[in-house]
Amino acid sequence: MVDKITFMETLRFVQEIAKASAEPMSKEEIQSYFQDMDLSEEQQDMIYQYLQMPEENAREEQAVNNKEQEKLAAERKSGRRKEKKEASYSAHFRMYLKEISAVPSLDKTQERVLYERLLAGEEEAIEDLSGQWLKRVIELAEKYTAPKAFLEDLVQEGNISLLMGMRELLGKGSEYGITGGSQGKLQEDKQKQLEQKLETFVAEGIKSYRRELEGERDSENAILAKVSLVYEARKALAQENGTVPTLTELCEYTKISPEEISDILALHETEEHK
Repeated sequence: MVDKITFMETLRFVQEIAKASAEPMSKEEIQSYFQDMDLSEEQQDMIYQYLQMPEENAREEQAVNNKEQEKLAAERKSGRRKEKKEASYSAHFRMYLKEISAVPSLDKTQERVLYERLLAGEEEAIEDLSGQWLKRVIELAEKYTAPKAFLEDLVQEGNISLLMGMRELLGKGSEYGITGGSQGKLQEDKQKQLEQKLETFVAEGIKSYRRELEGERDSENAILAKVSLVYEARKALAQENGTVPTLTELCEYTKISPEEISDILALHETEEHK
């Protein structure tokens, strides 16, 4: 009986190799990774059909995504899109959205006064002013969502960056033309500059978090690529020399350090003995 966990891990591993390969993998190459599994011929054919044409799979996925986008565009007019999006959020985040939707909006004069208090150095203004920015943080976060970057996490990062940005502006009235302490008046053009700076704080915080996630994914892909290269080198050298290649031979062939190759081989042996 095929171990489902091992099968899925192997399938994902071979899928990464197929994506990175310049040429489609042959049926024999694909089967070599599953040779220790008791698979029927029909199952082997299904695996081959699934893995041999990654570009076609990508096009199919894109077509599905395009249809989904068209569907979402139609739903936007009737308001169903918002309901479906929110249905996928956690209960905590849905409650958060409900709470901030109930925050009353201030008029331009009230908002300007809060900015003036912030620039005058009043920390109490941060809490009142941040409430007016929470919806804007969500709007900014929505621009950077991705499969690994969930809106809830991006909003959290954006809110943290917002507070940091406001603290950065605390007491900086002279930089925005206010020289009369708490009685100074913030001009419209200076207010726009201030708001743009806060937006930059929020956006940079969100983008930084997104880059961290993408960096983790790139690191995972790089590790998989090295593992694949070592396995392929081991097989090629064994066929060429008729013996199991030494660590030195693998290093020369792959240009990977002995320490990394040792770790990869040790991991492989561990998996074999499970």
